[in-house]
Amino acid sequence: MRPGYTRFPIAFALLLGTADAAWAETQVEVAAELESLMAQYGFQMDREHLDATRQAQGRADGVDLLPRLNTLLEGFDYVIVQGPQGVERVLILGAKAPYSAPPPAATEEAPQSDPPPTEPETKAEIVLESQRKGTSHALALTLEGDNGQRVPRVLLLDTGADFVVLPASLISQLGIRPGALRSQRVQTANGAVEAKLGTLAALWLGDQRVPRVEAAFIDDSRLGGNSLLGMSVLGRFRVTIDDEQNRVVLSGQ
Repeated sequence: MRPGYTRFPIAFALLLGTADAAWAETQVEVAAELESLMAQYGFQMDREHLDATRQAQGRADGVDLLPRLNTLLEGFDYVIVQGPQGVERVLILGAKAPYSAPPPAATEEAPQSDPPPTEPETKAEIVLESQRKGTSHALALTLEGDNGQRVPRVLLLDTGADFVVLPASLISQLGIRPGALRSQRVQTANGAVEAKLGTLAALWLGDQRVPRVEAAFIDDSRLGGNSLLGMSVLGRFRVTIDDEQNRVVLSGQ
């Protein structure tokens, strides 16, 4: 996990005239299309990120840059950095792999209870105001524990983190039983540390409830007061960060 390093998906576009409409949904080579768009729009990509798309095919569809990039790169995890002039940088994180929740840890048999309420469908788009902490973006979110307790918390976006990372002092406050957690060493920017892995009942993105979120609880002194919003949540969405407006947009995959 790399606190302070932010990843997000991107979007891009090729201007099409009316006469090009029949071509708009054709398959193209992703790397070649990205190179063409970089020349046209002036955004930047590292060579290694561009090379990660070679041999891949994508759909050329859309007129505006962001929707076009989203369509072209729908087979990848990616990041868009936007500034006052539009898209400034595109990061390719790798070929997209579907998120799968971890198997439940072996625990004592819990008493029978009423089934949980049906989860509402995820909104097509969730827009959240962000706070700047250096080069990172932070979101004021709400954690939901097994006891139904809701705990407000500011989390830094970090797609280098596999999990939501929280201080161990929140375990009891969230009503999580120690027997429901498993120990595992995890890698952080400050080296390998012991963590307790478990599953939050939910995490709230504004008024949108995201159920069963995998989290890593680490000793408070190791986190320096920070909590991280990692891929166990971000991997369920396409994420766009707008530096100019200080907001984060989460869209359905």
